[in-house]
Amino acid sequence: MNRIFISLNALLLIAVAFLFYKVYSGRPESNGADETKKETDITTPAKPTQVIKQAATAPTGKIAYVNIDRLNEESLEISDLVSESKRRKESIEASMEGLNMKYQNKVEEFQLLQKGGIAPKSEMEAKAREIQGIEQEAQNKQLQMDQLTMDMNRKNESFQKTVRELLLRWNAGRYDYILSYSEAVPTLLLGNSTLEVTDEVILEINAEYKQRKTTRKK
Repeated sequence: MNRIFISLNALLLIAVAFLFYKVYSGRPESNGADETKKETDITTPAKPTQVIKQAATAPTGKIAYVNIDRLNEESLEISDLVSESKRRKESIEASMEGLNMKYQNKVEEFQLLQKGGIAPKSEMEAKAREIQGIEQEAQNKQLQMDQLTMDMNRKNESFQKTVRELLLRWNAGRYDYILSYSEAVPTLLLGNSTLEVTDEVILEINAEYKQRKTTRKK
């Protein structure tokens, strides 16, 4: 029986190391089976990217630019995406914290039984299975966090595509070029403020997003 206890203890130490690696690796997880199903249902395979072509028009000699920082701050769609990502991430982190506490308690119970030396083999094996079950939960939750990251990346790509499509419709040959400006990445160092069309673009983007949300609710 002592050999069995030693073997179980070795497995336990490996499991503890695994969980602590998962907990402190900077990639926390989510809520159990229901959350797993929810995350799986939300994430859908990405559709093939379609090339958006701009219709050829007579040159106007005009240039405009959009402030990307303001677009990110004032876009209702981006605001909803950030709120959704934060909510789901916090749910995953809270669940992982609870799982970590549960895991540590189970480890302590196992160690106390082992030190006592009187617990039957069946009870020790049951405790080891409980610990392994929690380890499996940790793996599932890691998948949920990875899934959240992929889902947000997909939605961000979709938003960028939406912006480009809107600009193609909204521009309708008015400007030859519409540049982007950002304080973080100032590829456009200076621009005449009369050429900025950020306000108009934000109004159009938010109006279309509100319409899409209303349509989805019907």
